[in-house]
Amino acid sequence: MIAAASDALVPSQREVARRLGISHTALQKAAQAGRIAQEPGGGWDVEKVRARLAASSDPARKTAAMVAPVPVQPSPSPSPSPSPSPSPPPPRPAIVAPPMPEPLPTPSAGGSSFHNARTANEMLKAQERKLRLDERRGQLVEKARALMLVHRLAKEERDAILAWPARIAAELAAELGVDAHRLQTLMDARLRQHLAERNDVRVAVA
Repeated sequence: MIAAASDALVPSQREVARRLGISHTALQKAAQAGRIAQEPGGGWDVEKVRARLAASSDPARKTAAMVAPVPVQPSPSPSPSPSPSPSPPPPRPAIVAPPMPEPLPTPSAGGSSFHNARTANEMLKAQERKLRLDERRGQLVEKARALMLVHRLAKEERDAILAWPARIAAELAAELGVDAHRLQTLMDARLRQHLAERNDVRVAVA
């Protein structure tokens, strides 16, 4: 009997509050007011705490009483009466399941190829529209026209370089104290040799 009584004791006041379904604060207030107390050997008897709370005037009484187990009275079996048999319930309307949708056809390889071709066509159209817009904004020029402008600029630059010795030879000859004609001839030969070495340069326009 002593072992059974010790097993019924709960060491934690917080556990007692949890079992009774009340707050720990309300249980602490009841203990401070002397409405509940621990057992002499230590620990809490949950059923005794429940009974003391229910018997006291502490506000926790209502909560403890609410969580106390209420015995369920068995309902008396009704005595048979000569009442007429109830009429059968009306038949329920039959529930007809909606027809299942037909499965979508699986795309074949031909359909996939058509989709890819259509996507490529749309991308090509988008690129063409962008090129036309860039051309209107002056951001694009025709390839032939670009090459013609580059060659014209290169020819003008070559002619300017070849004319440079004739313009500068006399001034350089005076500063160096050498023959002007000889200096111009040497400069012209060296420039033409340099341009000939650069003759293999080609302009590539993508």
